[in-house]
Amino acid sequence: MVWILGLILSSLLPTEAHQQVFLPKTTARALLSRQKRGNFLLEELRPGNLERECKEETCNLEEIREVFEDTAKAWEFLITYPAFKNACVSSPCWNGGTCHSGVDEYNCTCRTGYSGRNCEIAEDDNCASNPCQNGGWCQNSATQYKCSCEIGYHGQNCELGPVDCSSHGQTCDHFCKVQHGTYNCYCAQGYTLGEDEKSCIPEVPYPCGKVMVASSIDDTDLILRAIDGDQQCKRGEYPWQVLLKNDNGTVCSAVILNKDFVLTSADCVNQLHSFTVIVGEHNLEVDEGSEQIHNVSRIYIHSRYSETTFENDIALLKLETPIEFNNYTIPICLPEADFAEFFLMNSEYGAVSGWKQEQGRIHQPVLLGVPYVPYVEFLKCETLQHFLIVHRMFCAGFEELADPLCYLTRGSPFVTKYRDVWYLTGMSLGAKEYDCRVIPVYTKVSRYINWIKKTMSRSVLGT
Repeated sequence: MVWILGLILSSLLPTEAHQQVFLPKTTARALLSRQKRGNFLLEELRPGNLERECKEETCNLEEIREVFEDTAKAWEFLITYPAFKNACVSSPCWNGGTCHSGVDEYNCTCRTGYSGRNCEIAEDDNCASNPCQNGGWCQNSATQYKCSCEIGYHGQNCELGPVDCSSHGQTCDHFCKVQHGTYNCYCAQGYTLGEDEKSCIPEVPYPCGKVMVASSIDDTDLILRAIDGDQQCKRGEYPWQVLLKNDNGTVCSAVILNKDFVLTSADCVNQLHSFTVIVGEHNLEVDEGSEQIHNVSRIYIHSRYSETTFENDIALLKLETPIEFNNYTIPICLPEADFAEFFLMNSEYGAVSGWKQEQGRIHQPVLLGVPYVPYVEFLKCETLQHFLIVHRMFCAGFEELADPLCYLTRGSPFVTKYRDVWYLTGMSLGAKEYDCRVIPVYTKVSRYINWIKKTMSRSVLGT
C-alpha cells in the first residue's frame, strides 16, 4: 500500500512531461465557457429521435433529416408536422393571390379588385348580370369578365351560333352560302353582287323574278281579290307563266326557268303526250302579239314519280329553240334549297296563276292569278287530305276558297316574293284523283333544286 501511494504522489509532482498535458489558463477558460448541448454527453452518437430533435432542439430540415436520413422524407414530415406545417401547400389563396405561411396559419396578399381571407371576394362582380349566353360560363376578373363558350358558339357573350345561313341569310339580298367559317352572299340568274357584297343588282334587261308591268291591284286589296273571285290578271303580271297544249285542246301549265327549260308536273306530260309550249300567253282566244310557240326536244320525268302516291310529280322540258325575253316573258327565279326553306316558305303567303278548266277543258280563257294564297301548316295539311302528305309536298290556300284554286290548270306555279323578287316554291299536283276541293296540294320545289340543276347540266352536255 505504501508503495502504491508513493507512485500516485510522484505522478502529481511537476515535471516537464506533465506540464505539456495541461492547457494554458486562457485556453482553459475559453473551453469552460462554451455552451453545453441540450442533452447529455455523447448524444450525437445516439440514433435520431423525433421527440429530441423537434422538442428539445430547434425543429428544422437539418434536424429532421438526422432522424430519417433521407431528404425527401424529411420534407414530407416537415410540411405535415402540426406545429410547423406549411399552410400554403393547399394553395388557399384564390384569383391569383400570393400566400405567406406562418406557424400553423397563412395570410393572402390579394390582387387588385379582390379581398377576403382567401381573396375570394371580387369587389366588382362583372359576372353578376350573367352576360354569357347559350350555355357559356363566366369568369370574373378585377376589371372585366370572360365567357367560355360551348362548342359551336363564339363572340364576347357566346351570342354567335354556328356559322350558317339560317341566321345570316337575311343580310343578303338573295342567297347565302358558308365558306371557310364565314358566310358569303350570291345572286340568282341575271343579277350580280354589289360592291357591298350583299346587294344583288340586275345585269340583264330581264332578270328572273322581276315583273316589268304594274300590278292590277294594290297589295292592300290582295285578300279581297282572292275572295270576290275577280282573279283575272293583267298581261305580263305573271310573265313566267307557260301554257302546254296538245292537238285535242287539252292544256296544262308550266313555268319558265331560263331560255332553254320549263318546269311542269309529271302527270301533265303523261296526260298530254304530244304538245307544244307557249310562252307570253294571256288570253287564249286572242292573239296579243306576245306569244311564242316552242317545240320540246327532250322530256325529263323524275325517276321516282308515282301516279299512286303523287310523289315526285315533276318534269323538266328542254326546248328546241331558246325563249326571247321581254316585258311579258321573263323566267322565275329558282331558289336555293335552304333559302326556300328558311325564308320563302316561312312567308305569310305566296301567289299562284293558271287558266281555269273544267273536265279537262278551258272554262275561262284569260289567265287567272291569285296573289294572296296563305301557306298552311304541315300538320294541318296532313289532317285535311285523305292521302299521305309527305314532306316533299305542302298545302296552301283558304279552306273556304279551295274551289277556284282547285280548278286552275295542273302544273300551275306557286311563287313567293322576297325583297321584290319572285321565286318558285311550288307546283300544283297534276293528279286528278285527290280531293283538291278540300285544299290544294303542291309539290315542294325546294326538295328538287339539285335534281333540276343536275338534269339541266347533263342535258346541255348532251348526256
